Amino acid sequence: MKHDLDEMIKINNLLSFYGNLLTNQQKEIMKSYYVFNLSLTEISSEKNISRTAVSDAIKVSIKKLNEYEDALKLCKTFEEEKKNNVKNIKIIEQLEEKLKNGI
Repeated sequence: MKHDLDEMIKINNLLSFYGNLLTNQQKEIMKSYYVFNLSLTEISSEKNISRTAVSDAIKVSIKKLNEYEDALKLCKTFEEEKKNNVKNIKIIEQLEEKLKNGI
């Protein structure tokens, strides 16, 4: 399976928010692949299942994680709030600087 950095970040974020909604097996496979960067072969050997079963579990898990996000939008809301916080911090810093300089 091939994935780029943005996709890995997205999946890791989804795992952080919704990972506990997956089955234990799905969660372990996803963490092995996306967090610990194990190959399909390494995971299949560790779990004593086929590479195809690992690949299928990853695909199903990604689909479920995306469905949870589509329904709940926790990641999107978190990212928006983070951006708002950064903006608010910049405004506060500007106000503090003006107060220091006597406006």
